[in-house]
Amino acid sequence: MRLLRGLTLLDALLLLVALAATWQKMSWEAAGRVTLVDLLQVAFVALFAIDRLVRRDARLHPAAAVALGFVLLLAAVHLAGYLGLDTTQAMAQWSKGFAKWLLFALFLVCGVAHLARRGRELWWRVAGAFVAGVTLSAAYGIVQTAVRTATGVELDRVLLAPVFPGARVLGANLYGVVSSFDQYGVTGQAEVYRLTGFSEDPNHLGVMVGVPLLLVTALIVGARDGWARRHRTLLTAVGMVLLTAGILTQSRSGLLGIGVGVLVLAWWYRGRLFNRHVVVALAILVALGGAFAAGRTQELGQLLASRTATDSRSSQAHIEFFELIVPMMETSPLFGIGINNFAVYYQFQTGRADFGPHSFIVATLTEMGLVGAIVWLALLLWVAGRLRALLRAGRARSALPGDDGLLFAAAAGLSAGFAATLAGNVFYLTMIFSAFYLVLLLIIAAPAALVGERGAEPARAPEPEAGTAPAR
Repeated sequence: MRLLRGLTLLDALLLLVALAATWQKMSWEAAGRVTLVDLLQVAFVALFAIDRLVRRDARLHPAAAVALGFVLLLAAVHLAGYLGLDTTQAMAQWSKGFAKWLLFALFLVCGVAHLARRGRELWWRVAGAFVAGVTLSAAYGIVQTAVRTATGVELDRVLLAPVFPGARVLGANLYGVVSSFDQYGVTGQAEVYRLTGFSEDPNHLGVMVGVPLLLVTALIVGARDGWARRHRTLLTAVGMVLLTAGILTQSRSGLLGIGVGVLVLAWWYRGRLFNRHVVVALAILVALGGAFAAGRTQELGQLLASRTATDSRSSQAHIEFFELIVPMMETSPLFGIGINNFAVYYQFQTGRADFGPHSFIVATLTEMGLVGAIVWLALLLWVAGRLRALLRAGRARSALPGDDGLLFAAAAGLSAGFAATLAGNVFYLTMIFSAFYLVLLLIIAAPAALVGERGAEPARAPEPEAGTAPAR
């Protein structure tokens, strides 16, 4: 079924999934918690299956077939973990976690199969929708935090709660209270909020802005021609919004990821990374930050000391989670204690409810055991191999005359974003959310959609595209 501008209904659903991938607050309570992106993914997977059945088409692009293989291996690990459960609570937690994971995994396979066939134009649209979705969340969060700080009004309760009553957390995150003082004592106090946007946790958004920010930065730096160069001012504005939001989340994991991603971009582009647009954008942000900080040095000093302290309660909690890996794995070293069951074990040990593992490393080792960790490591290495193939293609295309730089910029930006996500998930956990599977979809499908890798539908193979000659 064709819609406007050559889009099929499947295309439109995929774009909507990409747009809403990070909008966790948009949810309802109906037989459990259901988010907007959950419904969109169910619709996409169902329509994909119906379309293939009607056309009697069982073919999968090789990349989709490999992704399906990893999904089957991970499903086997999860099922093996289920066999070791012995309480009703643990089984209920496993069922919820497995159902959510299975939806994301099926979406990944179907999305790769569809995007690999549809080619370059749809790939860029999906990437653009993902960037737009995170940017909208970031922009909303900036306004939300400013309004809450200035007036005390919480926009979530005014705008989101009437339509999406299923959000677990509403509003900007209250971090604490900072004080200003003189020689006579405290002269004033102010509440400090952490930006959340459409996500339910500032750390979630802080980590998830990394991929779109680094992809946009690569396009600003690497594009020599084409739409990206023509719209560099717009891309720069988007990057400024994303970076501002990332800073205002005060997420240490998010800033760590962005820092790692910038180093990856610097490796590929070197001195070209800080071109005129990037320098001007940073100068504007520094000037705005300096104007805001004027007269607030005491409060900002307290905040900075709090967020960089290694002996704080939150920092110690992360260390505590890592210390639990060995005792938890002793229970079931091969297949773990079962997906979504870290909180059950932690509550049993400490009496504190609703505590997740706060680290992808901790979650994988404890809930999936050594076998699950090996499968996940193999999957991530394969994804890195897809990025390597894309980078090679980008460098080869950069040798062509009339090079516009888009292919290599996409490869460099995705590589930096992937590295940022991995770094951010050492001490936090976002790789279990739909946004990460959307990032995996873009990376895995990119060699087929952007380069015309073997297995793509011939009639829709992309035209040759030029790319900027890399610095290396």
